[in-house]
Amino acid sequence: MDWYMMNCELLATCSALGYLEGDVYHREPDCLESVKDLIRYLRHEDETRDVRQQLGAAQILQNDLLPILVQYPQDKVLFDAVIRLMVNLTQPALLCFGKVPADATSRHHFLQVLSYLQAYKEVSLPEDVLWAFASEKVFVVLSEKLYNLLQLDWEQRQEEDTLLIERILLLVRNVLHVPPDPAEEQVPGQGPSLTPQQGVDGDASVHDRVLWALHISGMDDLLKFLASAQVEQQWALHVLEIISLMFRDQSCWQSPEELAALGQGTAGAEHGEDTRELETLRQRELAEKRARALQRPSRHSRFGGSYVLQGLKSIGDRDVVFHKGLHNLKSYTHDLGKEPRRVPRHRQAAPESEPSRRSARNVRLFLRHFCQDFLEGCYNRLMLLVKLVRMGLASSAKDFPRERKGTRIVLWTQEQEEELTRLFEEFQSSGGELDTGGRPLKTPCSPPR
Repeated sequence: MDWYMMNCELLATCSALGYLEGDVYHREPDCLESVKDLIRYLRHEDETRDVRQQLGAAQILQNDLLPILVQYPQDKVLFDAVIRLMVNLTQPALLCFGKVPADATSRHHFLQVLSYLQAYKEVSLPEDVLWAFASEKVFVVLSEKLYNLLQLDWEQRQEEDTLLIERILLLVRNVLHVPPDPAEEQVPGQGPSLTPQQGVDGDASVHDRVLWALHISGMDDLLKFLASAQVEQQWALHVLEIISLMFRDQSCWQSPEELAALGQGTAGAEHGEDTRELETLRQRELAEKRARALQRPSRHSRFGGSYVLQGLKSIGDRDVVFHKGLHNLKSYTHDLGKEPRRVPRHRQAAPESEPSRRSARNVRLFLRHFCQDFLEGCYNRLMLLVKLVRMGLASSAKDFPRERKGTRIVLWTQEQEEELTRLFEEFQSSGGELDTGGRPLKTPCSPPR
């Protein structure tokens, strides 16, 4: 099926949302009903996620939903419906399919949905920055709405307000959960005060631009408030997962000690350290080039003589006779000269994409200050709440051993807690001014700092 050919009913529903004229989006009178119809279509999609793929191919989220979200936040009913639809569209592909499909057809649909999620998150062109999650305007609207909802007391907060808070947190979680696309990470950086460079170390990736937009909008302060406020303890797991996803790419390329030491010295000293590191890599590359030039050529290798490898037996229980030069002895294996077994492409495991470049310096500074504030005011309370929730889920899973979902939640919560605890404890031990941070897993009754 060609996903660029939309279903007639789905196409009519999307056309009834409105149209974008320049930077102004004009909604149709049936915009709210059309959004509700899209939610209903997603509820009844098949196992290939055909509705989700058609909406992703038509770029409905970038061309319609995000402009409606930014320009019509005062319409409460429409805003709630759009947020609900966006949470459904941005949920992880693994959650849509349940697991990574084994057959080729299902895996193709899985990768297609994943590519649409990456398109929702990333910015491919500078003029498209207005309608993407890497734009600060989207996060400003979400932050203002979340701030207004958190200002309401429990007596004034309705059930719809609580659901909207949860959906905003889920939307932020879904956006941060999208893995990076190595093919699109070569796009020049659009972050503030960053020079456009083609995929070099220190350039702003898509995830970095989303983190910077989250910081500019003030969403990070709201997350710290949710983690430290006693009346908002029901959002502890949501905040835990969001913070864990914020630091997902940081532990891959540098240790917490390096993140803690960032910003302590002068900018000139840090620039000099980067220059020395670059010079070391350059000298290593030149040394490898000279070593390759001094190696003997492989031509006429038999004229150099043959060698007997004592202690290494061949098929006839005799010592192996090596007919190449001694400089190739280290690369000798019994598989030399054999035809390698070729694995079909549809059976090959998908390569895992790991970030190979570190984040921009201003993003690292923002994460460092976030760690410092989190340790001082939120860490103890959040870890205590997570531990209590994990103990409650463990007791529930013990009482009902057939409930496999409860067991998975316990394991997921424990994994997130251990990862966050490891990161912040190492960061705490490396920062001189942060030695007063508590360890709630060992002292659960200690007051929050």
